[in-house]
This record gives sequence, C-alpha cells and structure tokens, in this order.
Amino acid sequence: MSDLGSLSQCMLENDAESRVRARDLRRKALVISVLLEAALLGAMLFWPLITLGVLPGMYIITPTPPYRGGGGAAEKPAPPHAHPPANGTSRPVPCIYCAKPAAPTPARPYSVATSSSGDSAPGIGEGGTGGPWIPGADPGGKPLEIKKPEPPQHQAPLRRSEGVMAAALIYKVQPQYPTLARNIHLSGTVYLRAIIATDGSVRQLEVISGNPLLANPALQAVRQWRYQPTRLNGEPVEVETFITVNFVLDQQ
Repeated sequence: MSDLGSLSQCMLENDAESRVRARDLRRKALVISVLLEAALLGAMLFWPLITLGVLPGMYIITPTPPYRGGGGAAEKPAPPHAHPPANGTSRPVPCIYCAKPAAPTPARPYSVATSSSGDSAPGIGEGGTGGPWIPGADPGGKPLEIKKPEPPQHQAPLRRSEGVMAAALIYKVQPQYPTLARNIHLSGTVYLRAIIATDGSVRQLEVISGNPLLANPALQAVRQWRYQPTRLNGEPVEVETFITVNFVLDQQ
C-alpha cells in the first residue's frame, strides 16, 4: 500500500497541468517582485522632489552682507580711527589699515564776462587763450603744449644684405685697374664693409679681405658711390652692408 501511495504521488507531480500551474505561479511571483522593487526605487527618487527639505539648525548659516548696511537694521558707522580706551598702563595703537582723508582740491572760481563789468573769465580776454580753466594747468593761463614724440634713436646702423643695397645703388664708379697688377696679370676680389649714411653717401669703408694692390683702387671708387636713403618709419637711417669689387683682366 505504501508503494502504491508513493507511486501515485510521483504520477501527480509529473502531470502537465501541475507543471503549468507551477510555472504560472513563478511568473506571477517574479512580476510582483519586479513591480515592488520599481515602486520602492521610484519612491526613493521622487520623494525628495515632492517634499520640502528642511536643514537642521546647525546647517543654517546666515551670509554676511558684502557691504555695510546690506540688510537688517541700520548700523552706526564705526569711527575712522578706532582706538582702545586708554588707561594708565596701555598706549594707543595706531590704525594701520585706516585710509587717510584726502585733502580737497581748491576750486578756482570761474566768472563769465559781462558788458557791465570789466572782469573776464580766467584765460579769456587780455593775455588769455580762450576756454575754461583746467585744474592743474599753468596759473598764468598758458595753453598746454603736446610735444610730438621724438623718433627712436638707433644707436647701431641697420644691417642690410649686399643684394638689397645693390638694388638701391643710384651712382656707381668703376675702379681703375692698377698698372702694376695689369703687368703682372693679377686679378682677384676685394671684400669691403661699408656704412651708408642717412643721405645715401658712403660714410665709412673697411677692407675685409683682398690683395693690397687691388684694395686701394676699390676704396677710392666705392667712396664715390651713392645710394637711395634707407628709411625706417619714415625716418632716414644708417645702413651697414658688404660690397664686393671684382678685378678681371679681360673686363678692364
């Protein structure tokens, strides 16, 4: 009889209807648990939004107004130089952060000239230049002069390449080939360092390299050259450049 009872129980558990009911029950339990969790999460999120939050007393701080008299009852202004009460043992402490009162600027009276009186406004009439008196100006009524800014002083000459200065050359003298150098068939190149003045003339010459027989004629010829004046901000300036003089027998 006991064996038959256990067998019947096994048969009931393997029934299709019982399995469907168990699956439906688990599904309902899962849906109910998800809904409960969603409701709890929504309450935690929206509850602070629909209720008025009140901070505890220890977190309530009244901000200090940024200026005197910003709010509340009017307060009496503190004296500019506050010192502690003096007694027999303490000395008054000077106020370091108190600003000293500025002395008022005396105003000069201004009167309008009328036909009945001979008085005239300062700066108008005899010896005046017209216009109201400006505080801080010359008491004699002289107008303020605005000086034109002076051009910057260039201590050293500007450096320009040989090609740039060759384009600005307006007068050139060819050097004379020395007779001795021609007889010995001497040719070569003389390199010079020149400083061009503000008027375009060659102010200073210096031989950098070259044969001494050819250097002297090169110096004599280059000293006669003339350039267009170089300008910087509209003002003529001196220029430092290099000059190359070639001596070739076939070209002389």
